[in-house]
Amino acid sequence: MNFIQRAFRHLTRSKTKSLLLTLTFFLIANFVVVGFSISSAAAEAKTETRRKMNPVVEFTMDFDAWYEKYMSLDQEERKTFAYPKPDPELVKKMLADSRVKSADWTRSTMGYADGFAPVEIQRPQKEEDEDDGGMFSSSIVVSETLSGSGQKTEQKPNLTLLGLLSPQMNKLADGTWSLAQGRMITQEEIENGSPVAVIDKRLAEANNLSVGDFIKIKLYSDEEMNAIADTQNDNVLDLEIVGILDSAEELSSEELQWASEYSHPANQVLVPLPLYAQRDLALMTLFHQANPKVMEAKPEDYDPSSVVFVLNDPLEVDAFRDQYNQNLDEYLIMDANDEMYQRLSKPLDTLTVFSDLIVAVVLINAVVIITLVSALTLKTRETEIGILLSIGVSKVKIVGQLFSELLITAMIGFVLASVSGSMIAGSVGEKALAMQVQENQTSESGGFAYSSSESLFNEVSQEEVTASYHAGVDAGILIQIFILGVGVVFISTLIPSMMVLRFNPKKILMSQN
Repeated sequence: MNFIQRAFRHLTRSKTKSLLLTLTFFLIANFVVVGFSISSAAAEAKTETRRKMNPVVEFTMDFDAWYEKYMSLDQEERKTFAYPKPDPELVKKMLADSRVKSADWTRSTMGYADGFAPVEIQRPQKEEDEDDGGMFSSSIVVSETLSGSGQKTEQKPNLTLLGLLSPQMNKLADGTWSLAQGRMITQEEIENGSPVAVIDKRLAEANNLSVGDFIKIKLYSDEEMNAIADTQNDNVLDLEIVGILDSAEELSSEELQWASEYSHPANQVLVPLPLYAQRDLALMTLFHQANPKVMEAKPEDYDPSSVVFVLNDPLEVDAFRDQYNQNLDEYLIMDANDEMYQRLSKPLDTLTVFSDLIVAVVLINAVVIITLVSALTLKTRETEIGILLSIGVSKVKIVGQLFSELLITAMIGFVLASVSGSMIAGSVGEKALAMQVQENQTSESGGFAYSSSESLFNEVSQEEVTASYHAGVDAGILIQIFILGVGVVFISTLIPSMMVLRFNPKKILMSQN
């Protein structure tokens, strides 16, 4: 008779002991099943949360941290405290990453249409005494009229120049923009600072423009240029239209109340950033020479302050961010909408910690309890063990019998727990999550969140996250449970095994006599 058969016979003879051990393993397994189910469901819900979020990573400045440091400096130190910007070489490396679908590496400024008209803003009817000029205007100058009345003349920018460092734009990739005619500005044209432009279809139609035509755009108003005479030609960008965009972007009714012409989506002109930067740097140098109070410009001033990357897969966001988040300059961050993700994940993280703690405590207690029970019951089996040893059964086989007895009861208890634990886990997990969500919302009530209309970050509600949480038992959890069960039985058998190895059959049988 081998040791496995003896193990079965012992269990059938000692029904009470077998039942108690099975019940113990059943209770232990239920706690483990609940813990693993909650932890697995929380991890899956976090994955679903990230999947529902747009795969966007913004390489930008941590303004709060930078501003806090800035306010702690004195006046002299503030003058030299640089405004950090993404490293162009690192951005190029990121753009070449296969995980990147598109990116906005741009810098915008305002300009003045020269020889053509911008698309007008159709404002709602307003009272006559209201200012039709919009909230934001620049280059407002005062000049005397021919009659010497001193009446104000306002010259305002009416175009937005969007300087590109990469043609892989997000709005082209997601379909917000499409090319109605021509082509996009190429990377070579961007690097060479070629005098080319892509304009909106509405602007083209309003001025009967097509691909191959030329437009002129002034960087500064004529009044501003009066400070530096004989440089009017440097103020004008003579651009060839190489592409016309079809876009349905419009200003909202609220934006129409205050928007200036340059903020109209149709009045946006795409140009190579190096072209604008080179021309504007020369003008700013002249401005500084004419008036030393004007801050002297440097080439790095024209580097974009942020870059917005859109990836192919939302589940690649964390790995992408972590890879490029290392060794960044101080106050620069890779933001993947982390604030919202952490807020939504907080209840799930709490559940994970709670469930992992349950599993750890239960397993430790299980090892201690089963070890003590096995060691105590071993004393009552000395005669049986002594006889087996005396007839030539090896100590290793006796240890194997003890291990088999515990393993059989453990497997029965774990099989039963896989059924009951699934039902318990679903109920306990959902109630615990509901409590954590309520606590999380209460602690964050009254907060203020800002979201830019241009941001590619999307909103995911806590209800969507909760709906994706489903605690249950799958094959993976069952495999984990049974592996842990074998581990618990193995560890619990170690002390009784050492006791068996010390047994002397002659002494055992003589003591019985």
